[in-house]
Amino acid sequence: MDPQAAWLLLVDALESGHWRVVRGEAEDLLEWMKMGESPPDISHGKVTDRFWNRQIAIYACKLARLIARRRLRK
Repeated sequence: MDPQAAWLLLVDALESGHWRVVRGEAEDLLEWMKMGESPPDISHGKVTDRFWNRQIAIYACKLARLIARRRLRK
């Protein structure tokens, strides 16, 4: 898996309202990071700390997944 590509797809899906894609990418990224794999670079190279990127990516994925689930229920 390419976490950077998954992150960009997640962000694009959030912007365009493709909630199933949002949910799927968020779940895939969370599982990827749970296995100890490297997080996406969400800071575009400005912050090089992988711990920071991991924590922000985990929070963002959980929030995106929650939003997607609520949107899909409507």
